[in-house]
Amino acid sequence: MHKETARLIELDRAHTLVAHIGAVLSWDQETYMPPRAIEERSDQLALIEGLAHQKAVDPEIGELLAALEAKDDLDPVEKAYVRVMRREYDRETKFPEAFVTEYAKAASMSQAAWAEARKNNDFASFAPHLERMIQLNREKASYLNPLARPYDVLLDLFEPGSTRASVAKVFNVMKSYLVDILGRINACPQIEDKCHGLRVDRDVQEKISRYLMKVLGYDRARGRLDVSAHPFTTTLGADDVRITTRYLEDYFPSSLFSTIHESGHALYELGIDPHPEYRGTRLAEAASMAVHESQSRLWENIIGRSHAFWEHHFPAVAALLGEAGENLDLDSFVASINRVVPSLIRTEADEVTYGLHVIARFELESALFEGNLKVQDVPEAWRAAYRELLGIASPDDRNGCLQDVHWSMGAFGYFPSYALGNLYAAQFWGTLRAQLQVVETRIAAGETRCVLDWLRTNIHQRGQSLTPGELVETVTGSALDPVWFERYLREKYSRIYGF
Repeated sequence: MHKETARLIELDRAHTLVAHIGAVLSWDQETYMPPRAIEERSDQLALIEGLAHQKAVDPEIGELLAALEAKDDLDPVEKAYVRVMRREYDRETKFPEAFVTEYAKAASMSQAAWAEARKNNDFASFAPHLERMIQLNREKASYLNPLARPYDVLLDLFEPGSTRASVAKVFNVMKSYLVDILGRINACPQIEDKCHGLRVDRDVQEKISRYLMKVLGYDRARGRLDVSAHPFTTTLGADDVRITTRYLEDYFPSSLFSTIHESGHALYELGIDPHPEYRGTRLAEAASMAVHESQSRLWENIIGRSHAFWEHHFPAVAALLGEAGENLDLDSFVASINRVVPSLIRTEADEVTYGLHVIARFELESALFEGNLKVQDVPEAWRAAYRELLGIASPDDRNGCLQDVHWSMGAFGYFPSYALGNLYAAQFWGTLRAQLQVVETRIAAGETRCVLDWLRTNIHQRGQSLTPGELVETVTGSALDPVWFERYLREKYSRIYGF
């Protein structure tokens, strides 16, 4: 390793420490902070974001990058690290510090306003904050690339190289086969849902969540489980990756699959290790948000909703359910959790309709940033999108445009990552099945470690050493292709519904 790289790592780790301090404050705001603390908390976060920005734009970083880019003997890991740091440095140096602190404070206030608005079903109270976050994201995009469309710039922050046109091209293919599969399912007799309406106390659901975290291999010495309005995963340190869930007493699968989903994110974060010397640097971060989502969706759906997984684990969960689970058997439970029915809530959606939820948000975001949709018209535009894509519409905003936290925190351009994550997950799973040909048999026997080991070796440990495109080509031998997800859905649901 060159001395310039070693010094760059020192500076990068200093930035990471400050960023993790900010993450602790944000985690507390979403889990335990008393409501009246929001004013000072927003000031605290603004201060921390300002300090992190100062660390990120240190002129010495630019000098070190220039020196390293002039060398022709960098090893592959050094080359990847310089690539990652150059992208981050060039991006951060375009933001004035005043904008960074203003954005952080506005986002903190906006998230608190969203939580209250969602609870009270009051979009009007949140609308000014949404307007403000859109304005700030337009400014962010302008700082980064004033010649590009703002939404293209924002998409690129989460999935490098993506644009509205490239995402729309993929989503048009997805929409076509999702609508076709949904139509075929709707023509079949519907599966009875034997889980809805079962009353399961929160403490029982928590025991189920902790059981599943252990099954998946989530080391609770390096993380913890808490409760929030919207389940999330946050990294507070290399050995501190925390998750949250939420409990619905009349539908226990909600917390069950939220916990599996977030555990998938946490397992990825805890498994990133491109090289020990780069621990705590930006190289030791996820390749992209879509790749991150592929890990949570793979565990939640491809494995977590499979018959093979529950062959081994259903008896333990049924025992925890006690009286509530007396009328459940393995087959009826697996059928219930794979039931396909258009619904209002994205996080509760089945695998087939989930992509349509994401496409609706993508189209609404695009319209907001293209100037074709005003904030005040979002609730009705949301209902119209759901009527068109899913054939249903929410009677209120709590279950409509206020259901997601993302816009309140300014994460415009994030939603497509969820659907793209499904595509990555299916392609990774297809490759994993080919290489571990008895994987379903092993899962049915209670062995999920073989899956985690494969993911750690092929995806997790690499961090950002490969771009998303390089990663999927290296692991699967081809570029990202939506046909893998289509094959997976048609194979699975033709078997379940018999079409």
